[in-house]
Amino acid sequence: MAFITFNRIVTVSVVEPHYQLPLTTLRLTTILLSLFFSFALFSCDNFFDKKENNKKSLSPIDSISELIKETPDDSKLYNERAKLYLEKKDYKNARTDAGIAIKHDSTNSAYYITIADGYFFTNEPVKCEASLNKALSLNPQNKEALMKMSEFYMYLNRFEESISYANKILELDQNFSKAYFIKGMCYKDAGDTARAIHNFREALDKDADNYHACIMLAQIYFGLKDKLAVTYYNNALNLKPKSLEAYYGLAMFYQETNELNRALETYSTILSIDPKYKNAHYNIGYIHFQYLKNYTEAVKHFDAAVKCDASYYQAVYMRGLCYETLGDIQRAKAEYTHALQINPGYQMALDGIKRLMN
Repeated sequence: MAFITFNRIVTVSVVEPHYQLPLTTLRLTTILLSLFFSFALFSCDNFFDKKENNKKSLSPIDSISELIKETPDDSKLYNERAKLYLEKKDYKNARTDAGIAIKHDSTNSAYYITIADGYFFTNEPVKCEASLNKALSLNPQNKEALMKMSEFYMYLNRFEESISYANKILELDQNFSKAYFIKGMCYKDAGDTARAIHNFREALDKDADNYHACIMLAQIYFGLKDKLAVTYYNNALNLKPKSLEAYYGLAMFYQETNELNRALETYSTILSIDPKYKNAHYNIGYIHFQYLKNYTEAVKHFDAAVKCDASYYQAVYMRGLCYETLGDIQRAKAEYTHALQINPGYQMALDGIKRLMN
């Protein structure tokens, strides 16, 4: 980009808008956690529906602990308490209780699934896999074990094995939406976009409330610059009306397709939900800088982004670039220096300092 200041043309580097993050390991793990818990929490709810608890002041864990005192050999109680520990991310106690359940009854496949969850969350893949294999050896048609095995292999990028287990589920239940979703994830990460789309659509066909499938389809069509991205982001918002993930993807799509007013409106919606969503502030500033050439307004939004995150050196740099464009060299230099204090090797800020010295 070039602009004129002090009667000379200066070429500068602009930090691009901050995009919707790709499906990283962290994002994938978040999806996996929600899928892993979907079975366990359902089972816990059913358990408490069946157990009448007169001690209303006790927590669910304490309630089961009282029952265990009365019937210490009841393996099911230990398994249900293990699931509650999983919910609270107390994985050590979860594994301990699941292990006790197995000692009392080593023929119940559900207990091996519970302990596999504990191993999964503590990053013990060998033990997790062994536990799920044991569950399936006891009950080869256990859909929960098949589903978690499919998820487990997807997590390890062993896509063929993951798809194989998903297909085993579909042989038992052709309407199992999550199996299609897992297949879609595998094909997406393997680079087979067509099959990914097909399976995500199948997932939605079987379960119109599959939010994650909507998001994945929206991201795929975003990458293809296809306006179907808008449709799927809106579908996701119908399911989760305050989803910042969906709103941000939608705003970025509008920005990338030069629908700037809609992009600004959508970023504003994000900020009405979460005023400290720094990337929304940043991208509003970017639009004002890059497209609308309203540098004073851009400064306000880059400033808001920095107030949300004092270490946001890209926003600090862009704030300096606005001042440089406006001819305020002293303030520009201060901002570039500030950016370098946060990230000493930040090349754009180093280049900015050099420009000002020339």
